[in-house]
Amino acid sequence: MASSQSDKLSYQLLHFNIDRYLNPWIPRNRLNNLPKPISKFLGYRSEKTEEIPPALQWPFMFLATVAGLCLVAGINNYAAGFGPRMGVWSGPTIIASFGASAVLDFNAIRTPFSQPRNSIVGNTLSALIGVCIAKLFMLNPAFEEINWVAGAVACACASLLMSITNTVHPPGGATAVLAATNVDVIRMGWRFIPVVLLGSSLLVTVALIFNNILRQYPVFWWTPEKCGAPLRREQREEKEQQQQDKAAEEGNAQPRRSNSTASSDRTLHTDLQRNKTNETVPSPNDIRIHAHGIQVPSHLQLSEEETALLERLRQRLPGAHISQ
Repeated sequence: MASSQSDKLSYQLLHFNIDRYLNPWIPRNRLNNLPKPISKFLGYRSEKTEEIPPALQWPFMFLATVAGLCLVAGINNYAAGFGPRMGVWSGPTIIASFGASAVLDFNAIRTPFSQPRNSIVGNTLSALIGVCIAKLFMLNPAFEEINWVAGAVACACASLLMSITNTVHPPGGATAVLAATNVDVIRMGWRFIPVVLLGSSLLVTVALIFNNILRQYPVFWWTPEKCGAPLRREQREEKEQQQQDKAAEEGNAQPRRSNSTASSDRTLHTDLQRNKTNETVPSPNDIRIHAHGIQVPSHLQLSEEETALLERLRQRLPGAHISQ
């Protein structure tokens, strides 16, 4: 039993999947309850849809890329609180990694890397890791000379965190490197994180509009697996079934011993009943010698020698008479 539990723990550690613990508490998809025009542009389809020919995808991909990146860059330049005159909030007009995100969000829209969870959460986590690594390396007075090491460490840590959280988004690596090496972004510090979150969310919003005109996006918002109450109910039933199976295995040995004992008892009872019957109901062909006489079947004719033999046997017992 201990070995089985150890093997199970080892398997869970080696095949760690954070969704095993998160999905039961993530609300299941309810887009089907929304009005059709809204649910359509959030990626819901009542029936499976086929991809349109590539030549029809290209115009929408082109327009979506221009619209998405111009929207993000325009906000970074002109929105209240941003722009070149805002001091610490002033950063790059457009973050380079958003270009890579645009390729995924508007082109390869069916890959897991381009789904909203990956695009938004993965990119934002990468920005967080990049800023944290930059802050740590800045404790070294020679940071400007080794910031390239900070960029490598930031990219590696971001990749690791995205893998653990199932939010892998390749442009996130560039976001982490930028946060640890670019002077303007380093000056922004923690403020870089909400900027990345806002930009990633805007790109996904534009993707929802353009991609759902003739195509379907996203394939899933959080995961294609089961979530919420149905998953919790399924896990509870599976656990109860395992407990029942375990109890049945533990109880199998005792019932087998009981059945064997009961069978022996029945055999002994049958033998006793048979012996008792043989004693109380003699066969009509039996010759019985008692202390008070000899019982011989009426159809059996004995000679004088046979009768004398029986008499001699009877004489060893008290009493003497023969009934024929």
